[in-house]
Amino acid sequence: MQENPEDKILRERLLPGQLSPKGFLGTDERPVEEIIAADQAEVEAAGLTTRQLGEFLEEIHKAADQGWESTVSLYDGKITARSLEVNGKIPCPFGCGAKCHKAVIEVNFCGKKLQFTPLDAHMIQEHGFFEGKGSDYRLAPKDIIELYNCAK
Repeated sequence: MQENPEDKILRERLLPGQLSPKGFLGTDERPVEEIIAADQAEVEAAGLTTRQLGEFLEEIHKAADQGWESTVSLYDGKITARSLEVNGKIPCPFGCGAKCHKAVIEVNFCGKKLQFTPLDAHMIQEHGFFEGKGSDYRLAPKDIIELYNCAK
């Protein structure tokens, strides 16, 4: 699949340097459109939407922020979360105008742990983007689906 000019501009914003020192693509060389399509197919196969998963992560993010770096219990104790490193804002690389605060949300669920950022929640919800494979904050759809199922 060949990238159109708008996708090339987006790819440049997703590469290391413009918005993030390490970028959002990791070692993934596929066109952004292809990354999104593959992740979306995995989410849809589970009977969910990327919007649902993004909203779910945002719900966890907001609850964790209320804890002021203390651990909060959610979903009848099935999940614990805390917000770390709240510091400044980062614009969405998709150019939609959203600016998310810089933080890392640490989540424990069903004997597992994962981390995400508020920008991750936004990009999944609004753009269906889980980041490229090999990216430091890549959220594999299967992990978010597992988190969602653990909570529900």
